[in-house]
Amino acid sequence: MTDTPEADRTRRAVNGVLLPGFENAAGPDGAGVPAWLADAARAGLAGVVYFARNTPDVATAAALSAALHAISPELVIAVDEEGGDVSRLEATRGSSLPGAAALGVLPGGAISLDAGRALGRVLAATGIDLLLGPVLDVVSEPDNPVIGVRAFGTTPDDVARHGIAFARGVRSAGVGVCGKHFPGHGATTVDSHVGLPVVDEPLDVVRARDLVPFARALCPEGRLGAEPSGLDASRLDVSRRDQSRLDVSRRDQSRLDASRRDQSRLDAVMTAHALFPAVGPAPASIEPQATRLLRELGHDGPVVTDALDMGALRGLTGSVGEAAVRAVEAGADLLCLGLDPALYTESYDALSEAVASGRVSVERLEDSGARTRALVAAVHDRRAAVGAVTDVDAAQRALADLTELGAGIADAVVRVRGAHLVPLAPDARPDVVDLRVRLDHAAGRKARHVQTAIADVWPGARQWPPENAPGVPPAGSPDALPGTLSGTLSGTLSGTLSGTLPGTLPGTLPEALSKGLGLDDDGLGVLIARFTRYGVSADLDRIGTERGAEFPEGAPRQAEPLVVITREPVPGSAERGRLERLWVVRPDLVVVHTGLPGPVDDWFGTLSGGGPAVVVACGTGRANAAAAVLRLRGVGPRNEIEQYEHEVQEHSASRTKGARR
Repeated sequence: MTDTPEADRTRRAVNGVLLPGFENAAGPDGAGVPAWLADAARAGLAGVVYFARNTPDVATAAALSAALHAISPELVIAVDEEGGDVSRLEATRGSSLPGAAALGVLPGGAISLDAGRALGRVLAATGIDLLLGPVLDVVSEPDNPVIGVRAFGTTPDDVARHGIAFARGVRSAGVGVCGKHFPGHGATTVDSHVGLPVVDEPLDVVRARDLVPFARALCPEGRLGAEPSGLDASRLDVSRRDQSRLDVSRRDQSRLDASRRDQSRLDAVMTAHALFPAVGPAPASIEPQATRLLRELGHDGPVVTDALDMGALRGLTGSVGEAAVRAVEAGADLLCLGLDPALYTESYDALSEAVASGRVSVERLEDSGARTRALVAAVHDRRAAVGAVTDVDAAQRALADLTELGAGIADAVVRVRGAHLVPLAPDARPDVVDLRVRLDHAAGRKARHVQTAIADVWPGARQWPPENAPGVPPAGSPDALPGTLSGTLSGTLSGTLSGTLPGTLPGTLPEALSKGLGLDDDGLGVLIARFTRYGVSADLDRIGTERGAEFPEGAPRQAEPLVVITREPVPGSAERGRLERLWVVRPDLVVVHTGLPGPVDDWFGTLSGGGPAVVVACGTGRANAAAAVLRLRGVGPRNEIEQYEHEVQEHSASRTKGARR
């Protein structure tokens, strides 16, 4: 039966606020668009969100985007491609871009602009319209379980400076940006993927700390001053085959600057599943007062929710469908959903029923659709201005350029703090112990890029827990990746994982692995016994001197290096406790720290004896891991940050002098 005009209007209005994920379909054309998604796109679907399963490589991403845009040119294709710990286009091998925390270490905003532009070119060439970033959260809570190195820094000024520059770079490549997570997720101690965070502070504190980056990004005119437009990559010792691939020409830049919006403005803003009692009684993503506050700051584009299937909302709303209705009632324009098509169906049905009952009007939904169409039109104009096209060859070239730039940034940022680091010998067989306790839901379980990089250089490295242990997904496998935008894990994490530790002492129990993906206290005890028995104890010096008579017959007579991976060794935490236990018996250990760089001295310098040598990686992406391995080998950074800061200042001064002429 043919729909009436009224029914068709409702269907298109409801579809016009939905932004689902999906599983690629198998088909003869290889594009992978499932039938239900194609039907929804033809019926006015607002857009889709790409996950790692959709984009195993840039060629697949480009082909999929082309197929989707052929079905519906106005479809918004969005992706969480923050760089560093959170990557979808490079989830299998790890991100080429070190991430926000690494960028935030560098002075000014010049390199953040370059990084945004380079990433934007990859996104444009793969047909992506909207980057779900930059992260504009101010990390004021060191024990934050979900933001951490995803943020540019711990002060509003640093986050605003780098976030605005990064957004400007992405937009200059022809892609839209969506700042997140409004009003701010940096002060939380609960991961909204699994529970509801509460930021119970006065509104004036929230305004002075969390809202500043959003306010400046939404109304940047007159705030940035003379920001350097970016340094030549050679100043980071990054060779360029074709520098023009990374720098928008002055002619194109002028065309972009003449567009109807400032380059650094946000096209969209994502709200957080976090409760701010000073703002309103519900989490921001379903709180009308939060949307009103955002509009007061000057945002006139779409308001995007974080994924509605996250744990923070399930207990409050009872269903994803009810969460969708409440989000629309609160003023949201685009509703993010996970991979399961049932989430789309449930949300669509709930909104349709809300329209039928009068709870939500068609006009209200159409207002949201109009904002999204305006965003699409702006992105299309921007893309045309720079001549960006969806093309596999262009995507591969852009990715190669991003890889070079990212390696240079990581090399400038990743360095050693604390004690002197004794380089690992070329023939070493290091033990690598992952002490990270909490799962990183946003990044997808616990990335093993550091372990992979170490094993590439030292093939004899032993990993604890082993990569092939029961319950531990192989690096790069779909089970190692987030199943939804919220990072919901595919498969269960409950139950106790068990496995035999290679090389454990005779007579010990095979109790190495624990609940989750790290070593539990029993498993760590097995390792400590092993390390102690085979020649390492608290009274040994830092290079593991032999103890002769205490070695069992036939045992190795010198300890292999011990590399420990950390993320949140906050005093009093389980991760800190396990680090302290290892430090007692292995005072020669070296740490690769993948978490926040700021608290490193407090977290490690307070250990007895002044603490170990710490390689501060500022994240766990591929670029970070590669630079960390260079430090373990004893290779120092090619670029001093002080020298880089001087060059930024010189560059800024020359631009100001030229402008005065």
